[in-house]
Amino acid sequence: MPRPNLPYVPPSSVLIIGSGVFGLSTAHALATRPSFSSTKITLVDRITHIKDGDMPSTDAASMDSSRIIRADYADPTYTRLADEAQAFWRQQGDGELGGGGRYSESGMLVVGVEGTGGMKYVKESYRNVKELAEEGGYGEKIVEYGSSEAVTGFLGTGAKGSGDWGYLNKVSGWANAEKGMAWLLDQVKRTARVEFVGGTVDSLVWDGEKGEVTGARLADGTTLGAELVIVAAGAWTGALVDLRGLCTATGQVLGYIDITEEEQEKLKDMPVVLNLSSGLFIIPPRDRVLKAARHAYGYLNPVDIPSSKVLQKKVSLDSKEGGELGTMRISLPRTSADSEPRLPLEAEVDLRRAIEQFIPISGLNDRPFSSRRICWYADTPTGDYIADYHPAWKGVFVATGGSGHGYKFLPVLGKKIVDCITGEGSETVREKWRWRDEGEVTIVDGVESVVTKDGSRAGYPGMVLDRELEGKGISYPNGNVN
Repeated sequence: MPRPNLPYVPPSSVLIIGSGVFGLSTAHALATRPSFSSTKITLVDRITHIKDGDMPSTDAASMDSSRIIRADYADPTYTRLADEAQAFWRQQGDGELGGGGRYSESGMLVVGVEGTGGMKYVKESYRNVKELAEEGGYGEKIVEYGSSEAVTGFLGTGAKGSGDWGYLNKVSGWANAEKGMAWLLDQVKRTARVEFVGGTVDSLVWDGEKGEVTGARLADGTTLGAELVIVAAGAWTGALVDLRGLCTATGQVLGYIDITEEEQEKLKDMPVVLNLSSGLFIIPPRDRVLKAARHAYGYLNPVDIPSSKVLQKKVSLDSKEGGELGTMRISLPRTSADSEPRLPLEAEVDLRRAIEQFIPISGLNDRPFSSRRICWYADTPTGDYIADYHPAWKGVFVATGGSGHGYKFLPVLGKKIVDCITGEGSETVREKWRWRDEGEVTIVDGVESVVTKDGSRAGYPGMVLDRELEGKGISYPNGNVN
């Protein structure tokens, strides 16, 4: 379905599926935009306690202790968009987004290893943020570290492999992700415009004869109708809309280590550290917990689901409920809601390498993890989001493909998504987020997997979670880089 021509006529009702960053920010943008003042807005999610509206499910990607807030992108469009978002994160007053411990401008050290795609990304990112800083009159806050000795000297670790070149951006930082979502939820509730419904969406409701989506069916059989359905279910979106060749769910590893008060004090002024060649990064500790993580190609979790429950790419008269018999194999999240969280051995080894390389406290990398997590991305081939109408079906808009870098845009993302709905705003952004033709796919265990090739990923594509947990898959060699 093509984008609407202006003037845009808002629908009488909108159903948003998913209350993560994409869904909740879109709900807020719709509820506060005057042109949608007469539109009924409903938001549905797998929420346990739904009275008066509640947080996203605890296993959602947005529900975590921390997320990086940065304008450090190789792509200048995202640099500028992140800079716009950071203006809101820096608002520290009572009731403002950055207040209440929700945002910390710790700075961020971005490094890479020579001869890798990650290093290319780092240098392009440096160019973009340096230009931004010079324009803003704070160029001195972007500090170059031009050698491995300079990098390790700044970190104070002396560990090999920390990075060959990098820079410190003193105006980047990190946010308490869960607190940020609680703030946004409160803003949505204050509008008194959004009805929250708790339940798992089993499938969309569609009519193949009209080529139209008319709502969603919940697992308990309840049907929710709307003139426009916005599918913003994050890494679960592929279970509702056929996104093969467009978007793949991948699992990324996180580990948490308890530290002492003395260690907390020693690390209190450290920045975020991100190595874009190894994918490893560290978030400054708070409340005596240190977080290590990896931004990589991630794990696949192949699952067979009934094709009849998935909105197919093309409309046909068989595209009625009960049509499209058989199954389709896709990657879907496996989270703490499904099983006890475990990390493959190769992941634990890699996370400990991050602590050894980035943290100047001897032996900390050998300490047991107090908790572990796999965070699920919705990856696209380019790392660009999908925020567009389905090209074949009327009445459905897809907003997904966060590709592991969506949270920082929380204060502006919904506005941009609504611009994509109405055909307003930046044409550059709308073009970046349009529905694209299928990209290059790799068949892994029956899954048509796409790989994000924006230069920010490390490791090996096509790793299957179960194989890695059993020790039968690909293992990272020591010092692996992208």
